[in-house]
Amino acid sequence: MVKLELYEFKNICADMAELGVINYIKRTAPGKDEISQREAWRLFGETKVKNWVSEGLVQNRKRSGKTKRSKIIYSKAELMAIQKSRRINEVVFKNSLPSELRNN
Repeated sequence: MVKLELYEFKNICADMAELGVINYIKRTAPGKDEISQREAWRLFGETKVKNWVSEGLVQNRKRSGKTKRSKIIYSKAELMAIQKSRRINEVVFKNSLPSELRNN
């Protein structure tokens, strides 16, 4: 059985509300959801974004033009969803371990 601290549960709820807003913006104004690779790296970390791409977690990556040197565009909502789901997974996994195996 997974037991969450109240602050962990509050943070998860806040993350999901934020994600809901981002997805609403994505549906109502799709252009506002698009961010460049440089912006994605700045917001989420270059290493994390590269890892998510190599793991196949990022589906909506495209180029702004037809050449190899065209800007790579990501969906901010998709990157946020990956980030939030990873965070929730860490919280739930940490809390599902027996207390003697936890770091805290």
